[in-house]
Amino acid sequence: MLLATVPVYVWVEPSWRGLVARLAAAFVLGVTLVQLRGALSEGLEAAGASALDATRARRGPEPGVPHHFQDLVGDVRIALRSRRYFEEVLWPRLQALAARPLARPPLRRGRGPSLAGVRAVITAIEKQP
Repeated sequence: MLLATVPVYVWVEPSWRGLVARLAAAFVLGVTLVQLRGALSEGLEAAGASALDATRARRGPEPGVPHHFQDLVGDVRIALRSRRYFEEVLWPRLQALAARPLARPPLRRGRGPSLAGVRAVITAIEKQP
């Protein structure tokens, strides 16, 4: 960089020499920062994920778990958070599985039933002949 900058510095008018020196310094600083960023990212990748990142990452399903079961687990999670989803999607499915009418679990304000309420409904379905 110095070999390219010195002839330009000498060739330009004195009023432009400050700009040439600043541009050369900015270029050197930019290249240095890019090199530092690359070294830092390589170091972080080599160190692996932190314990916080490892706990935040959602684990995939274990081998041998059918994808239908994973879909049902997702449906129950959504139904616990959303009253509308429970009433329009999960509750009709649960009623279709039952031979007799089921008692609807109590709903929370703006949300679906509690996990214990869903568990009680599923237990009632399992006990039916």
